[in-house]
Amino acid sequence: MNRPLRRSSIIAVTDGDGSNRYLLYHDANWGCDFFPNRAATGDVEADMANAARYLTVEFGIPESDVELKPVGMAESTKYSTEHHEQRDYVYQLYRASLRAVPDGWRGDRFSVRGKDCRWMTLDEMLADGRINEINHDVVALVRQSA
Repeated sequence: MNRPLRRSSIIAVTDGDGSNRYLLYHDANWGCDFFPNRAATGDVEADMANAARYLTVEFGIPESDVELKPVGMAESTKYSTEHHEQRDYVYQLYRASLRAVPDGWRGDRFSVRGKDCRWMTLDEMLADGRINEINHDVVALVRQSA
């Protein structure tokens, strides 16, 4: 069966302090915490520019406060629990390191622009049943690219 290929830019944002914690936001529709992400075109330079704008608009991170670089790509086929169907994905992974972390983001959990956010390590994500069920492939991609 031919399914449409869904391209996504995954942005692994670290707090820049060497703690190996990543920014996740809670998606109420999925009932899961995700890395920041955007639909992608497959043009790495254009998608990286869109990812930087997305971090500014959705999370209030000035482009000057983030170092963003492409670090990997992977394909995945998995069942979408939200859409109740198999889906094919191509993930382009970007690593974003914050040069300055806002004071309100220093705790494990915080809200920004209406989003419930948190910092988690990869081990914590893999130990979380819901994240592991929904997004194991993406967490594994981040781990392989670290």
